[in-house]
Amino acid sequence: MKKLVFFFVYIIFSSGSHAQMGQSLLLDPKALSLGNAVTADPPGLASIHYNPAGLTRLKGRQLSVTIMNVILSMESEYAIPEDYAKDSNGNDIDPGLLDFRDDPVIGKKSEAIAGAYIPGYGIFPMHLPILSLPSGGISINPPGSKFTFATFTYMPMVAGFIKEEDDDPGRYQGKHVAMQRLTYLSPSFGYKVNDELSIGAGFLLSHQGFAISQDVRAVNILIAATELLQEAFGCEEGGTGDDPLVPFIALCGGRIGPYQDIGNLSMHLETSMSPSYNLGVLWEPNDWFAWGMSYQSEGKDTLTGEFEFDYTNEFAGFFQRFRSSIFGAIIGAMFQLPTGVSKETGYVSTEFTYPQHFQTGVKFRFFDKLQINLDAGWTDYDEWKSFYFNFDRQLDFLNAAKILAPTEITATTLEQNLNYKSTWSYGLGIEYQVSSRLKARIGIEPRTSTIPDNRRNVMAPLGGATLYGMGFGYRWDLDTDVDVSLSFMTSEEEILASDPSGSLNTDCLTCVASNPYPGLNIKTKLSIAAAGITFRTKF
Repeated sequence: MKKLVFFFVYIIFSSGSHAQMGQSLLLDPKALSLGNAVTADPPGLASIHYNPAGLTRLKGRQLSVTIMNVILSMESEYAIPEDYAKDSNGNDIDPGLLDFRDDPVIGKKSEAIAGAYIPGYGIFPMHLPILSLPSGGISINPPGSKFTFATFTYMPMVAGFIKEEDDDPGRYQGKHVAMQRLTYLSPSFGYKVNDELSIGAGFLLSHQGFAISQDVRAVNILIAATELLQEAFGCEEGGTGDDPLVPFIALCGGRIGPYQDIGNLSMHLETSMSPSYNLGVLWEPNDWFAWGMSYQSEGKDTLTGEFEFDYTNEFAGFFQRFRSSIFGAIIGAMFQLPTGVSKETGYVSTEFTYPQHFQTGVKFRFFDKLQINLDAGWTDYDEWKSFYFNFDRQLDFLNAAKILAPTEITATTLEQNLNYKSTWSYGLGIEYQVSSRLKARIGIEPRTSTIPDNRRNVMAPLGGATLYGMGFGYRWDLDTDVDVSLSFMTSEEEILASDPSGSLNTDCLTCVASNPYPGLNIKTKLSIAAAGITFRTKF
C-alpha cells in the first residue's frame, strides 16, 4: 500500500517534461518558414525575441499583428510484448500474481488534440483541433534617431493537449495538460551604433502557467494481492461482501485492484510577474553578409496554486472500512496509510526555471536574389535536474511516500530527479527574391530531445524531431508587409518493456508505483502543424 501512495508523487513531476516541446515553435511566420534561422535576419517586431538589435531595421512607427493557427495530434498505443510470460523455448509460463495481460489499455489507442492555459482559470478545453494564438506589438523610430523602441506580446513557450474521451487509455499520464509562458509586456530598444553595427535589449514581463488533470491508478503487486484477498472474501463492487474476519480486519469496503482507477488529480500553478531580459547584436558589414547573436536570460519563478485529489468511492470506501477494523487501525497508523477521505485539497508551490537560451547565426546573399541563413542555438535544460514542490500542510500520500524515499520526500515537500540535458539545435533557411514584391522561403530545423531515454513518457512524447517550414513575404505597398508560413513537425518513439523508461513502463517492485504502464510496449506519435500570417504596417 505504501507503494500505491508513492505513485501520486510521480504524477506531479512527469508533466514538467512538457516545456521543451513548445519553445519558439509557434511564434513568428517568417522565422518558422526559415527554420528559425533568423538571428542575422531578425523578423520585424518578433526581433524582440530572436534578436532585439534587429529593431533598428524598423523605421518610423509600425504596428504588427500575427495569428498562428495550430493543429496538434498526439497518439499513443499500448501492447504486451510477444515474449511475455514465455520461456526461452516459447512455452507459456505463469506470470505470477500480477499479470500484465490483464491491463485494459492493451490494444487501444490514446488520442489528444491541442489545449490552452487561461491565466486565472487553468486548462481551457479546445473541442476543435485548431487553436489560434495571436501576438502583436508596436515600434517607434523617432525621425533622425539611432534608437528604435518597441514592445511585443507573444508566447515564447506553449504546449498543451486535451484527451477528450473519459476512458482514454493515456489518461494516466495526463487528460488535460498545459504549460506556457506569455510575455505580455516587453519594452525593448535597438540602437544603431553605426552603419554596420546595431545592438539591442529588452526587459520582459511574463506570465508562467502550468495546469494538469489526470486519472490515477497503481499497477502494483501489493494491490494485486489485496484484490486476490477480496475475491477470496467475496467482496463485490460497491462495498459489499462477507468480510468474515470483522472486526479484526475488513477488506470489503470497496473493490480495489491494479487496473482500477483510484481517483483524479487536478492542479494549476502560475505566476503573473516573471521578469527576464533579451540581448542582441547585429553586424551587417555589406550587402551580402550579416552576423547576429542573441541571448535570452533565464526566468526564475515561484509558481503557486491549488491542487485537488478526488478519490473514487471504491478506493475511499476500502480505506474507511479497513481502518475501522482493529488491525487496520494499527497498520494504518504505523504506516500512515490513506484514511479514506473522498477528497484532499490545498495549496502548492514550486520553484520553476525558464531556461536561458543562446543563439548565433549568419546570413549570406548571392546574386541579389538568393539568401541563405544558418543558425545554431543552445538551451540550458541542465537547470532541470529536479523539480521541488512545497505543500501548505501535511498530506496523507506524502506521509506514506516518505517511508520509501526519505531523501526526496517529507510530509509537506517532494522532489523528483529529472536529469534533463542541455541541447544544441541548428536551423537552415533559404529565401529567394521572386520579384520586387515577393520573397519565397523554405527552412528546416532538426531538434534534439532534452529528455533522457530513461525518462521518456506519454505526457511529453517528443524525441528527436525536425521542424519543416515554408512560406513567403509580400510587400503590399511601401508601408505594409505580409509574411505567411506553413510548418510541420512530427516525432515518433517506441518505448519497449525490454528497454523501459523509469517514467512510464518499468517493471520492478520499488519503481512500479511511478510507472502506470509497467511491462508494456508503447508507441507514441506527436504531430504539430501550423499556419501563420503576420501583417505589419506603418501608422
